[in-house]
Amino acid sequence: MNKLITINTITPIYDIAEDRIRLSINYQDANNRIDMMLTRSFLLKLLPTIEEFIYKHYPDEPIEDEVNVELTYSNALTEASEVTDTPPSNRTPTNFEDFELHKGLEDLLRTINLTYDKNTKLTTLTLISKDKYQAVITCNIDTLKSIIDTIKQSVPKLQWGIGYL
Repeated sequence: MNKLITINTITPIYDIAEDRIRLSINYQDANNRIDMMLTRSFLLKLLPTIEEFIYKHYPDEPIEDEVNVELTYSNALTEASEVTDTPPSNRTPTNFEDFELHKGLEDLLRTINLTYDKNTKLTTLTLISKDKYQAVITCNIDTLKSIIDTIKQSVPKLQWGIGYL
C-alpha cells in the first residue's frame, strides 16, 4: 500500500515501550496522520548524512526567519512527564490529549530522501516507511534544520548512550 502525506506538523517523541523515536506526522489530522518509528541505529547513520547534505548544498546560506512547517515540541517522554519548557519560537506545544486520541498508522521508518533544487534553493524531504507510506515536505534550510533539531531534542541521550547531538 502506498499512501502519500504532505507534512504539516512533525512531532518527535521518545516511545519508551518501543525504545524508538515516534515521528508523528500531522498528529492532529486523523485522515493524514502517519506515525513512523525511528530507531537508534538509523538515527546514528542518518545524522552525519544530513549534515553532509546541508554542508554541500547550503554552505553559506544565511538563516532566514521563514518557516514553512509547524513543528510541535515535546521532551522525551517518561512515565509521568509533562512538557514544561518554553518551546522555541517556531514550535508549538504538543497537545497530548489530541496526540493520543488521534493515534494513527504506525510503521518503521526505513528511508529518508533529500533532494535539493538549485533553482529554488529548497529541499524536498521524503520520509518512507517499511510499508511504503510516504510523508513529504519541501522546505528551506531553516525549516530543515528545525526539523532535525526537533528530532535531536527528543532523543533519550542517556538511555541510548549518546552524547549531545
